Amino acid sequence: MNEVLTAVLFAMTAGCLLWGVVKPQKAYTFPFLAGLIVLSFVLPQLPSLMNAPFLPQGGYKKTVLMTCLCLACAMLGWRATSAPVAVLRVQFSERRLNIVATAFAIVGSYFYYALSQLPGDQIVGVQISGAPVVYLFFGRLLTYSLAIACLCYARRPCQWMLLVILFDLAFYFDRIVVTGKRAEAAELLLIFALAFWFTRGWTIPRGFLVLGFVAAIIGSTSMSDYRQVTREHSSFVWSEIAEIDPGGNLVDLLKKGGPEMRNAIVLISDTDRTAQFDYGAFHWNQVIRNYVPTGLTGAAFKEALMFKTPKDPRDFNPLTGTTMTGMVDAFRSFWYLGAAKFFLLAYVLRRLWNSAIEGQVLGQFLYMLSAVPAMHAFSHTTDWVMSAWTHMIFFCIPVFAYARIRPTLTTFATTARRATLLPGAEMRKEP
Repeated sequence: MNEVLTAVLFAMTAGCLLWGVVKPQKAYTFPFLAGLIVLSFVLPQLPSLMNAPFLPQGGYKKTVLMTCLCLACAMLGWRATSAPVAVLRVQFSERRLNIVATAFAIVGSYFYYALSQLPGDQIVGVQISGAPVVYLFFGRLLTYSLAIACLCYARRPCQWMLLVILFDLAFYFDRIVVTGKRAEAAELLLIFALAFWFTRGWTIPRGFLVLGFVAAIIGSTSMSDYRQVTREHSSFVWSEIAEIDPGGNLVDLLKKGGPEMRNAIVLISDTDRTAQFDYGAFHWNQVIRNYVPTGLTGAAFKEALMFKTPKDPRDFNPLTGTTMTGMVDAFRSFWYLGAAKFFLLAYVLRRLWNSAIEGQVLGQFLYMLSAVPAMHAFSHTTDWVMSAWTHMIFFCIPVFAYARIRPTLTTFATTARRATLLPGAEMRKEP
């Protein structure tokens, strides 16, 4: 049964990826991105765990079955709707959006710079706390700046937005290179790719997609070695990085398995055995944990705001920096029915995608910055995208309200009617 379930998961993953290779425009959609993260993160960890000793009996089967259900729900949720989000049909002033992108760049760059000045052992491959959390919270504005600037530049190239983009990239590349953040690297690529797809209809060549598969696998297997180097030196040291053996790391992962899927097997087995579920309280607790500052409210008050949830097994001691996977938090919420979280996630993303294809700037912005957190629902937690949306509520609602103008004035069009007038933003029918 273990072999059969693994083969089913592999076939489902291959189907998601082939969908994007055959039709390159599908490479921007959530099913393709979900298949990419399963290929690079989940599947390489499974072979050695299939019959590994010291794991709960039947745990592998339950975990792979849950993964299959989550991937299937993601695919079904994507195909469940073709309707855009009507409330996102808003018109904006291009000049005001340029101002917003510039302001976000200035504020975000300050905090990115402050983060870059911290020692590597405080920010690379560790659970961060204190000042780095604050720097990351406000440094996220640099990403918003880059997304808005790319959308503006793709629609109407101008030197102002080009300078903002180059300014943002200087700080963005520093964080990617020094901390080895795969999520930031993937997000950077998607921001540019989606900006020019939504506005000009540009797609990624199939050859680059195949190279992306290879890069994703290599990045997953060798990133811990890369981060070890940057953590020790707080910088990029090519001589030591060149000694990393990606092929050897992949073979080693296939032979020994990975800690994340091992974590998943242990936790899913324990939850199935005890039948203790959190019924979604996990998400509320994560919001409190991420957005209620302990320094201002006190640890006791913050703890009182949270719901009590089932505790991890006594003998569960995960390695620092490893994840639990989104399959775990889904299972711990509603058993196998928790896969519905992935259906809901894909459904919402499809609505945003439909809005973006319609030419709505808000839909494009939201999808661009939701795609990577959503695909990491498989490798990390389903809470990543909710955390991203919560952060956007704090900062983006006020500035987009500032940039919004009356339809009677000269506008940065986002409605379906005006979208047909913009280069490459014509209506596209999706299956």
